[in-house]
Amino acid sequence: MSRLVVLSFITVMMMLGCMSGCKDGAPQTELDIFIARTSEFQGQALQDTLRLIAAGEPPYSAYANFLLGNRFYDSASDSAKIGGWTNPEAQALLDSAEIYFSLAVAQDSTFIEPMVNLGSVWDDRAETIGNRQQYDQRIAEADKFYSMALAVDPTDEKARCNLGSLYLRQRRTAEALAEFEKVLEFNPKSSLAHYNIAIMFAEAKIYREALEEWELASKYDPEGDIGDRSRENIKIVNDLMNAPTPPIGQ
Repeated sequence: MSRLVVLSFITVMMMLGCMSGCKDGAPQTELDIFIARTSEFQGQALQDTLRLIAAGEPPYSAYANFLLGNRFYDSASDSAKIGGWTNPEAQALLDSAEIYFSLAVAQDSTFIEPMVNLGSVWDDRAETIGNRQQYDQRIAEADKFYSMALAVDPTDEKARCNLGSLYLRQRRTAEALAEFEKVLEFNPKSSLAHYNIAIMFAEAKIYREALEEWELASKYDPEGDIGDRSRENIKIVNDLMNAPTPPIGQ
């Protein structure tokens, strides 16, 4: 073992050793603390550290595999912005993300976050070119992992909203709405649920109700991505509704 790796291993062990006793502000989950601690590393050092921990014992090995999966997933998403999910590079990165998320779930069968991300991986694969049978199989896999996460925690907001969005794309609107409304039963201030309900109204051209839901999403996520997208959509719909009607015959 090289000196560099030995030093990294010692650093990691010291980091893990203080996790259970380190508190800063509001209570955090072990995963939150793990993410905060590993964020002290950057670039290749972070990659090497996560791989080292991933070869160890749960729960930290599961956390490390989850974060490694996220790194590949983020890279896949960046690649897809250029060439779509049919881009071979994006597909290869998505494959790598799936491997790490699967390892995380295998190491901890109650670890919801990688389950949800596995659902998202198959969700994204459904957007690639393929026949109807392949599409249905990918959708079924996404549904399976979202449902797996909800079996662990029925209140998980991201899993239920992702499942609702999956139903919405399949035009299963009643089932989609039921999922979003169930989220609001657990958390009436869920910006994600309000945002998705607004999408449903907008697609049905029920714009005033869509605006109301986006206003709520913006209110409950004032500084986040959902709030930003909600405000953008509010502007688009308002511009559309206030656009002058062309004279008849033009």
